[in-house]
Amino acid sequence: MRITNWQIEAQQETVEVSADIDGFRLWYRVPPAYAVSRTADPFLAAALLPAMARGEPLEIDPALTVSPQFLTRLGQLQEIHHSWNPVLQKIAISARTAPAEAVNAGAFTFFSGGVDSTYTFLTRAAELSHVVFIHGFDFYLDPALYQVAVERNSAFVRRFDKTLIPVQTNHHLFGYRYNLSLLLSQGSILGSVALLLGFPRVYVSSSYSYDQLAPLGSHPLTDPLWSSEAVEVTHVGAGTRRLDKLRAIAACAPALANLVVCATDINTNCGACEKCLRTMIPLRLLGVPGPFPPFPPLGVIRRRRIMNHNEKIFFAENVALAQQSQDHALRKALLACLRRYELRRLVKEFDRVFLGRFIQNTYRRRGRARLGPARINTAADD
Repeated sequence: MRITNWQIEAQQETVEVSADIDGFRLWYRVPPAYAVSRTADPFLAAALLPAMARGEPLEIDPALTVSPQFLTRLGQLQEIHHSWNPVLQKIAISARTAPAEAVNAGAFTFFSGGVDSTYTFLTRAAELSHVVFIHGFDFYLDPALYQVAVERNSAFVRRFDKTLIPVQTNHHLFGYRYNLSLLLSQGSILGSVALLLGFPRVYVSSSYSYDQLAPLGSHPLTDPLWSSEAVEVTHVGAGTRRLDKLRAIAACAPALANLVVCATDINTNCGACEKCLRTMIPLRLLGVPGPFPPFPPLGVIRRRRIMNHNEKIFFAENVALAQQSQDHALRKALLACLRRYELRRLVKEFDRVFLGRFIQNTYRRRGRARLGPARINTAADD
């Protein structure tokens, strides 16, 4: 796999930086007021996991340089990802090196307006000069909807005298080209944009607390390894559970009013998706009205299917809160949902130990026939 043909082009309202990776033109667009790195570092960050998934060495055009510190850390990143999922093979990287230099001043955090990034913004505001909002990361929307989100989030951070930097990319399509799940590639896209913008300090918000950690694309072990001599990436917030993050957000009226967590809409909380429900439940238990539709009937909660361990973590946290509250009906609905998930896990473990994963492999074959191959995830069993 090769990274070649790096280009920078001024457009009407943005500057586009792009390069060819394995025949795919990966691009980033940033406002012209900001300088961008002219190294291969951002594209190497983006290409690492696809190359590992293919088991192919990476070769960087000699006209481009790579940070020697970053190149060394990629070895550690490979070891971690390979240990989590052996499908991701360790590969060789061929590149010409030169120390990286910062190209912008200040510090930023990635910001979506969700729970984790809003909490980081509130608690790190004194250290921040900017926030970065990415289009083409987990949402790939109509430009008009993206612009609404940019204006909404910009208005919020301006209350704190901070500046929002909108970044657009086609990385979402790039990762799917190699059948990578978003859970796997989320750390690499954040690292890629951090290296592109070249701010000395960058904060990445934790989704889970230290006692809840599991393999994930963005993780306290891996996020700092996207750093170079010029850019220090720090994973923050793992010392705080999501419930306590919500308490902090609820104490700031503008932050609560701006909170959007929806998995289906970038500007409005639908109130039905898993991400909305995982936020509405603790807000109800805390007695805090939030920017959500009316709470759904408890039968909806009871029938909700927890899809994976990551979702289970948040449900378990909400069950613990419900057990402390007087909302017995909601507690029973949550427990029913959680017990159904644990029963499925028990069946899966029985299948693994006694049936050699016969049931799991049968479902996977049927799924591949209907939907195509499952996406490569962070951990082998996900």
